[in-house]
Amino acid sequence: MEGWHGVSFAHPLERTREYLDIVRMITRGERLSYSGEIYHVPLPGGEGKALVPGAEPRPNLPIYLASLGPKNLEMTGALADGWLGTSFIPEQAGVYFDPLEKGAREAGRTLAALDLQVNAGVVAFSDDVQSLILPRKPGLAYTLGAMGSRRHNFYNAVYQRAGYAELAEQVQTLWLDRQREEAVALIPDELVLKTNLIGTPAMVRERLRMHRQVGVTTLRVATKGDSLDDRLATLGQLLELVREVTTE
Repeated sequence: MEGWHGVSFAHPLERTREYLDIVRMITRGERLSYSGEIYHVPLPGGEGKALVPGAEPRPNLPIYLASLGPKNLEMTGALADGWLGTSFIPEQAGVYFDPLEKGAREAGRTLAALDLQVNAGVVAFSDDVQSLILPRKPGLAYTLGAMGSRRHNFYNAVYQRAGYAELAEQVQTLWLDRQREEAVALIPDELVLKTNLIGTPAMVRERLRMHRQVGVTTLRVATKGDSLDDRLATLGQLLELVREVTTE
């Protein structure tokens, strides 16, 4: 991007802090003239000019960061308005929220300042719980095995920190050795149920309670169904359960 200058050796926290400063200048509609330790806009000595954004200013536009590693979670707690969480297991909420809280505290605020928005997976209702569990296992195996290299898979790493170290390592090894069916077969029913909102209404209600109890403020979900009407019906059933849980 013309006018941008980055130093690759900079501390990630400072780099992100300056990046967010620039984004917030844009959303406020300010003339884009910025001189930080890392970023300089326009580039000194270049032909670029400090321009005013053409979009309507939105000074209160919240900025969310998607992060998984402890240091990145701390950074999110310090700098962002919200967190976009993935691979979230409410029973191990501290793995995610403790570093978020640490970053927030060091920035002079509390975790309550952030919208803690997590991906709660698929929503589906049935008394035949196994029929809902089995289709979810390949996706989890793919996440543990294929979302990165053997050395660097941030999703695998967060599951390890959440108490599934041996499983995560075994699934990754099998997947990368092209033993995909064996990798899928290792995924336990329990992990599918903990990372989705599936099963009977009573089971889903209990998962909603768990998310609420640990401090999640917003859920992102995917509905399944053969038609739009089916998906809307599932969403409506979920909303009814959310209302029940939030008024208890």
